[in-house]
Amino acid sequence: MAVIETIALKGLTALTTSLIKKFADLGWNKVVEEFNASFSHEDLIKFCKACDEYVNIRTLYSSQRDIFINDVYVPLFMSPSNDSSIKYEISNLSFYSEGITNIIGRAGQGKSTFLRKMLINEFQNGNTIPVFFELKYINPEEALVPQLSKWFERHNLKISEKGVERLLKYGYLKIFLDAFDEIEPSKHDEALAKIKDLSRAYPKTTIIVTTRPDTLITTEPFISNYRVLDLTKENVRKLFLNISENNIEKTDDAMDQLEKNPSIFEIARTPILAILLFITYRTWSKIPDNLSDFYKKIFITLLTHHDSLKPGKKIDRGINIPLNDHKIEDVFSVFCFSTFCENSTSFSTREASEFMEMALESECHEDICPDNVVEIIKQCTGIICNDGYDQLCFSHKSLQEYYTATYITNQRIHDIRTFYASVKTLEQERKYEAVLKFLSSLDRENFAKHYYIPCFKEMFEVDNVKSTISAETMMTGLNKLIKTVEIPFADFQKSVEKHKESKTKELNIGLRFSLDDKKSALFYNKLMHPLLFCLMNSGIYFDYLKSHKEEIKESLKTNQEVDVALVELLSNIEPEKSENFMDLLFIAFDTHVTEEHEQIINYYKKKTKPSLLNQVFKKEESEVAG
Repeated sequence: MAVIETIALKGLTALTTSLIKKFADLGWNKVVEEFNASFSHEDLIKFCKACDEYVNIRTLYSSQRDIFINDVYVPLFMSPSNDSSIKYEISNLSFYSEGITNIIGRAGQGKSTFLRKMLINEFQNGNTIPVFFELKYINPEEALVPQLSKWFERHNLKISEKGVERLLKYGYLKIFLDAFDEIEPSKHDEALAKIKDLSRAYPKTTIIVTTRPDTLITTEPFISNYRVLDLTKENVRKLFLNISENNIEKTDDAMDQLEKNPSIFEIARTPILAILLFITYRTWSKIPDNLSDFYKKIFITLLTHHDSLKPGKKIDRGINIPLNDHKIEDVFSVFCFSTFCENSTSFSTREASEFMEMALESECHEDICPDNVVEIIKQCTGIICNDGYDQLCFSHKSLQEYYTATYITNQRIHDIRTFYASVKTLEQERKYEAVLKFLSSLDRENFAKHYYIPCFKEMFEVDNVKSTISAETMMTGLNKLIKTVEIPFADFQKSVEKHKESKTKELNIGLRFSLDDKKSALFYNKLMHPLLFCLMNSGIYFDYLKSHKEEIKESLKTNQEVDVALVELLSNIEPEKSENFMDLLFIAFDTHVTEEHEQIINYYKKKTKPSLLNQVFKKEESEVAG
């Protein structure tokens, strides 16, 4: 019996029987006829089996077999973005909230696992029919209702668009939308509009979205934002026990080493990095000393020592290719770059072979079969794994992004300069955001010289970038930032009532930036959430609401939303409040810009001094000349 069938069939049967009776009582015979056909016992069983794909997963330590999420789940917590003192753990949570709830988490932090666990909870409770929709498959040009109808059909339930509308209207569906950040960046606006349209049409429906930080949806007004919290030490230990099949001795030793190296623990507080860390530890019997060492060891560790993680006899790969492990890693970094450029985190086996053929040719290994290299990486690392019939995918997007950055650092300096010059636009920075973060540590000198410093000059209008940012320079940048910001107001009365009723006193607002698509948005992105925080905590948002309530309400009679420029808002409040806002913004600037800026510029200045090689040969030249 399928997993979902075991836990959900009884509840789904009771729910569908109840909803059919409700529509029968209303005298809607055609609806009853459709749902009687849609929700037959046989079709509900088929639906459960089709949904098993969402609760059985492959991991880096179990790339050859499916694992039921409940068997390996380590408790994850989330908090409202504006109140970290409140924590929710979702082992048994059935989350209900009218409108859109947005769960924000970094790469590898467990957002999808979090959502899939919520899906299991919903199946077990039997209060609604849950829909798990992966947003990488969304069609931004089509409304969501027909897409949901097609989703049901793919999962063996034939429900018409009208039928989906009835179920949404009466609260019989709960919508889980996974990975907003995996939508092509140029389509974020359209996709978000479709999600908002669905929520407006069916306001009582719970819609739960996951995304990485700083995507468009995180700044949208009237969406409840929650953040996935980092793993605690106790949860890291539980994860290590899962990976080691309850080997207490190994787990305790790894945890002891982590205690002595707190900086490494700080980077291993997401599930994927904790897993990679333990696999590295199992191989080398040592926790890496720093982040750079950790990442450098990942691929070779997984490729060379994957089989040693398993008890008993080692597995013969059964495939021989005339490349050592380091050359396979070089080829793989080209593969990652190529797939990343095509926005492909998943692909058919044929497409994977084509990408690998391109990578082998780039590294001058044209005579090697690309299918064999794909198979080696799939079998021995789990970084690429099966994703349904004839489909492959990266175990996690961050691995693709890291090796994309590795590929870039290994190119000719002219090509590296061209890359940094080309990526300084709004759309390209959205796409390469995570890659640029890796490059800031992998390629520090070039990153500083060809990307960070030009972006700083553009934003702060200076000719010479110093390690210390003057007050005048800071104000230039902050004034430019403030001039681009508009604050949307919508559904005023409803949002205020929700704020009064909320236990957390949460009132979600958003920001809109009017940015030049042709210029860098690096510092706007760094300051986006700090600005939002300052807006709320200085009180100026609420002061403006209070003093302009009637004016806003009047405007909303003819407009769905009213956008107020931040410059206008600041000019219409008491000077004291405006100064308080700017004081908070200065503090945020120090935290989010100044500290990192000093590190980048100081490192760059040291690296631009004459190298030891230069000094030695200049000395020899002088001696010869003398």
